Amino acid sequence: MANLTFANYRVAAVASSVPQHLRSSHDFAERYGQDVVDKIIKNVGVEQGYVADERTTTSDLCEHAANTIIEELGIARDSIDALLFVSQTPDYVAPSTACVLQMRLGLSVDCLAYDINLACSGFVYGLSAALSYLANSGIKRVLLLCGDTVSKHCSPEDRGLVMLSYDAGSAMLIDKDADSTTPAHFKLRTIGDGYRSLIVPYGGYRHRTGSHERTLREPEVVRNDYDGYMNGADVFKFSITEVPKLVKDFKADFDIDYNNIDRHFLHQANVFIMKNIAKRVGIVDGKMPVSIDRYGNTGAATIPLTICDHYAREADTTVSETVSVCGFGIGLSLGVATLALKDTRVFKVRSCERYFDDNIDNLHNETRSLVNV
Repeated sequence: MANLTFANYRVAAVASSVPQHLRSSHDFAERYGQDVVDKIIKNVGVEQGYVADERTTTSDLCEHAANTIIEELGIARDSIDALLFVSQTPDYVAPSTACVLQMRLGLSVDCLAYDINLACSGFVYGLSAALSYLANSGIKRVLLLCGDTVSKHCSPEDRGLVMLSYDAGSAMLIDKDADSTTPAHFKLRTIGDGYRSLIVPYGGYRHRTGSHERTLREPEVVRNDYDGYMNGADVFKFSITEVPKLVKDFKADFDIDYNNIDRHFLHQANVFIMKNIAKRVGIVDGKMPVSIDRYGNTGAATIPLTICDHYAREADTTVSETVSVCGFGIGLSLGVATLALKDTRVFKVRSCERYFDDNIDNLHNETRSLVNV
């Protein structure tokens, strides 16, 4: 049973970054018709979101958020002992993007770094891993980076996904704190027989090559083999049945009263789904912040992005509250946790204007001379 409890931690800061380009759902009216767009906005809740250009990746957004924390708090870069990068849109098939980010952020070579391949539940799982490391004497500070550029694997002619999926990155700095008094509790689950319900089927090592041609795959949906696929009915059923079961079991196992929690941050999957879950698990009105209307579904970034949007919409701030976090989706994977924010710096969502140039096109030029020796 994946029930976990951690103490001796402090969330020092949370930051989030989005790309520069803002897209309105109404931009799709010419393609789908205004009536269809209005219906999707009403049912899904997305009015706008930010979209990365072809050069900008998840790592750029997460690096930007991390630098916000490091620079604003004056953190010594060599004081970060672990870097975890949680995403299903990494820079490369190999190596781990976290290794590249260790270099780009100027962290010590003694810093452990690796990727966690999760999206919608990724923040909760990444947080559990971060706190696990802090339970060891050799780790005193962890940088948790979560994000996705979900728009990059959406067909522009798959309205069920393209009007929902947007891009963001986040950073959370977590320190060891022997004086902390509020434990963090976690309950994690995996329902792997639903893996086909949300999937990008081609481009990995099981199906490396497919067709790039977009063709009609189902009524009113044009997609190629590398575009994301979602079985909406299965995902909806999973969300409104399995997630409430998880939360109810979590509350019972740890004897948690949601009335004593200040705020509840859910993965921003769909506004109807979120409200349905809230009703089923006893989240009272006004305690569940929503950001999907302005940022869409950004995969692993939705929870920290909503934290920043809720507490620091107008300006950077400091927060002390007890919150719950719940992520669920692709995998199918789900998790819920409680977390103490104690004098936590929360930064306003910032726009990322830079991208990393890895000069990869020159890779073979650098080695060609060796062939001609």
